[in-house]
Amino acid sequence: MEQLISSRYAKALFDLAVESNKINEFENQVHNLYEILNSEKDFMQILQHPQIVADEKIELLKKVFESKVSDEIMGLLVLIIRKNREEYILDILNSFLNRIKEYKGIVTATVITAVALSNEQINLIKAKLTNSLKKQVQIETQIDQSIIGGLIIRVGDSILDASIGGKLQSLKASLYDSQLV
Repeated sequence: MEQLISSRYAKALFDLAVESNKINEFENQVHNLYEILNSEKDFMQILQHPQIVADEKIELLKKVFESKVSDEIMGLLVLIIRKNREEYILDILNSFLNRIKEYKGIVTATVITAVALSNEQINLIKAKLTNSLKKQVQIETQIDQSIIGGLIIRVGDSILDASIGGKLQSLKASLYDSQLV
């Protein structure tokens, strides 16, 4: 249900951005809005508090964001509050940003390594992924020492596990299977 709600609101804002030819403007504003709301947990608690009436929440949003976002985005925020969907605000904004990436042909690749990568290594991975996927790639890095060495790359639902930990797990599974035969 949560994904359906987020998707519908995000699609409505995306369609409006395309129709009004404001894709980049909306993307920047929504990105900034998302960053602020995601980092301000107390503010989100106020927006989601059941004893604070909708009109007070809307006034608060207007005071904080009216000069920072377009009327269309402010209208979306007001609609979300009026429909008691405050808990979905971050999901809606994130879903909108994902639609923009998809529209622009951008994919996000998560690269997980045991140690931090240098900028040169990140750029090399990005170039290889861009070449093989034929799409613009954004790289997000994560460090997970449990993989021991190598790397794991996630793009959408696809995973390339070239980690030592993954190879050990694979070897363990194949040894276990051979013992069963």
